[in-house]
Amino acid sequence: MFRRFCILALLCAGQSGWAQRVGVVLSGGGAVGLTHIGVLMALEDNGIPIDYITGSSMGALVGAMYASGISPAQMDSLFQSDLYQRMATGEVEPEYNYYFKQDAPDASMITLGLNVDTALQMSLPTNLRSPVLIDFEQMRLFAGASAASDYNMDSLFVPFRCVASDITARKEVVFSKGDLALAVRASMSYPFYFKPILISGHLMMDGGMYNNFPSDVMYTDFLPDYIIGSNVAYNSPPPQPDDLMSQLKAIMTQPTNYVLPCEPGLIIEPKTKVTLFDFSSAEQAILDGYASTMEHMPEIKAAVHRRMDKVQLDHARALFREKCPPVVFGDIAFAGLTKGQATYCERLLNKNNEPISAGALKAKYFRLYDDKNVSGLFPRARYVPERGNFNLDIDVMRERRLEVMFGGLFSSRAVNMGMLAARYHLFGRSSSWLEGSTYFGKFYTSGQLRWRTDLSSRTPLYLEPLATYNRWDHFSGFTSFFDEVRPSYIVRKELWGGANAGMALGTKGLLRFDVKYAQERDNYYQTSNFDARDTADITEFKFATTGLTLERNSLNRKQQPNRGELLRVSLRYMGGAENTLPGSLWADRTAYQRRHDWVVLKGTLDKYFLPHGMFRFGLLAEGVYSTQPFFQNYTATTLQTPVFQPTPESRTYFLQNYRASQYLAGGVRTIIAVAKNKFDLRLEGYLFQPYKALERSGNNAVDEGSAISTRHYIASGSLIYQSPLGPVWFNTSYMDGLGQPWVWSLNLGYVIFSQTARD
Repeated sequence: MFRRFCILALLCAGQSGWAQRVGVVLSGGGAVGLTHIGVLMALEDNGIPIDYITGSSMGALVGAMYASGISPAQMDSLFQSDLYQRMATGEVEPEYNYYFKQDAPDASMITLGLNVDTALQMSLPTNLRSPVLIDFEQMRLFAGASAASDYNMDSLFVPFRCVASDITARKEVVFSKGDLALAVRASMSYPFYFKPILISGHLMMDGGMYNNFPSDVMYTDFLPDYIIGSNVAYNSPPPQPDDLMSQLKAIMTQPTNYVLPCEPGLIIEPKTKVTLFDFSSAEQAILDGYASTMEHMPEIKAAVHRRMDKVQLDHARALFREKCPPVVFGDIAFAGLTKGQATYCERLLNKNNEPISAGALKAKYFRLYDDKNVSGLFPRARYVPERGNFNLDIDVMRERRLEVMFGGLFSSRAVNMGMLAARYHLFGRSSSWLEGSTYFGKFYTSGQLRWRTDLSSRTPLYLEPLATYNRWDHFSGFTSFFDEVRPSYIVRKELWGGANAGMALGTKGLLRFDVKYAQERDNYYQTSNFDARDTADITEFKFATTGLTLERNSLNRKQQPNRGELLRVSLRYMGGAENTLPGSLWADRTAYQRRHDWVVLKGTLDKYFLPHGMFRFGLLAEGVYSTQPFFQNYTATTLQTPVFQPTPESRTYFLQNYRASQYLAGGVRTIIAVAKNKFDLRLEGYLFQPYKALERSGNNAVDEGSAISTRHYIASGSLIYQSPLGPVWFNTSYMDGLGQPWVWSLNLGYVIFSQTARD
């Protein structure tokens, strides 16, 4: 070691006057590290050769791309693309989010996973962003270069090294051989941002924890004649008493020496206003890196006399890329699963066991990721020269056996409700889960039990038997959450059981068939002149129903979305027996019984425009055609009739004026989205046009008015903050037909109910 150090010192001292080989060192630094691309671009534009490259964290990613034959100009385009922005923020491209796999919307805000095998031990998440997209794309990006170099990083387009932190052995690790994608992913696993990975049983995290500027690795492994460093990271300030992240970082990281071991060389420190996680400002970061390098270019050119012709450089880069085999997989294997679970995954990804390209695999890969029994995937590609394609090994992280969910609605109005659910996962040759959920509150109470099984068929299919109890209490005269001064004027109860069967239509489409049997009991008063001594009218309706729903949904939120669209068309048959018993307010209390059969056709279009700007616009259109007959009285009929409720607030009122057997309705939304889509100012206006409005006639019987003779309006204005828990929103609304049409509320959470028999 001493002899090597002496030789190194002599080389550093003796070769300072002439430059033959140039090494570039790239530091970590999150989004600020995008300035490295501008540094490389400026060096190439001025003919400065790059013979070796080392990097840590973001510097490892940029350096590996360059060493794989990707030009700075190509990096510039990639890092400004929508794909990269989604990789950096942990999202998945919308075309690979399977609506078929998504849960039915509910009011949950917090989900916790529990390990039932270890006495219900709770585990906290280790990352803020999902790495599934970046892991897949890095595997696809670097697989060919790794194969072309025979997994020797000295044989890449430019010899390369990167460092990671082995937190199992508590030491720095330098990667010189092996899978390039794996090495880069280990180096950039920033604590609490991306999940760390296992390599040979050791947990690897961000290289910046132990060595954020691997200039020593450059000297030790390559002995270049001149080093150009690009440094955008410095040692962290001392930990603060009230800053947990600074304390954890101080515990886990070691100070880095941001200097070159010896001359000759130069460190560039690009100045930029881009911050650590501001990956949306790639263009500015690259420009700043270029400008900072150009300031030092006279000094660099004076020290480095050798020049690299741009045409020759591009030709050499193209020759290396030609050596990279196409990323096609001949065999796919799964780790971390039982035999039955692996069989399920194999059927999803490559049922016929035929060679498949990375592009063709991607949709199936993300279908597997969307499975509720899978919490994560990590791919590893290995080239098999005899076959001329790759083996793909996928580490499958199973979702925890038990999940608990909490949520609800907390409102300034007396419509508060809590939500609690628990889900137990069952994973074998099919993917199943059992869930029980409950809502509790004065306004709404519910209990639901459902079992869902996803089949590993070529066309995605699921079966879902379920049973549900729902209760809505439209009360009046409330002074507090629990103190009622007069009876509720409408109480709706519903108990039903049945099954849903669904088939995916692409990534966003769903065809669903359902069969249900239900019992409804409605208690209601038909006049405001009642007190606690009076008994309500009661209508019981026992019915069977079956429906077919065709749906395409790409909305970005389950409540108050501002991007995407929903198109839903449904056809439903209803058939059952009515039994109505008038209450004490009526002289004739004879029970009324009748059989009713009808069909309902409903279509809804909910679409948003200009998805990426500050100003966004939405359009809602809805139409219903129903052959529903009249029930015994006006209120019993309106309770069974389709209703138009376009806003969360409107779903908490009994809106008798917005119910009709046939209607057209719609409206427009204007949305101002600010602060990176965290705040929305939402202005909405709607028109409800029944063909024939339901009218109350003598003795509370029901009748229909003249065709297209009446219409009603809803206006709404909301300021919405998308908090980590859920939306916080202040709303003021005008709902035509209410006793007090102007209403307002301040809310946290969701106005979402369990599935009803009519859904």
